[in-house]
Amino acid sequence: TVAEASEKPPGLSVGVILGQTRPVFDQELQYSRRPQDVVDVDVVTLKMNQTDPNSVITQVCELVSRSRLHGLVFADGTDQEAIAQILDFLSVQTQLPVLGVHGGSSMIMADKG
Repeated sequence: TVAEASEKPPGLSVGVILGQTRPVFDQELQYSRRPQDVVDVDVVTLKMNQTDPNSVITQVCELVSRSRLHGLVFADGTDQEAIAQILDFLSVQTQLPVLGVHGGSSMIMADKG
């Protein structure tokens, strides 16, 4: 009904990408909504075995093209700064915020200015 639809909190869809990280079960990444939450979060996961530039670009673009996302969270088990640069490029091209939280994706890049 219309009343139920108006009571439903706004939705947020986040892509979580794991590249070469410790094994993580899908259940660990799913958001459990509580009645007091003001936002309904949908987590779309992608696990990657390869984190070379071509694989990262291809798989992230495929994820973005098939899912309507508000942002991306990326974690990888490498120390490659190139991952952070690739994610920066993808963020600019897709206009999606990308948060690198582990490994090469979380490295701080040199100032562009």
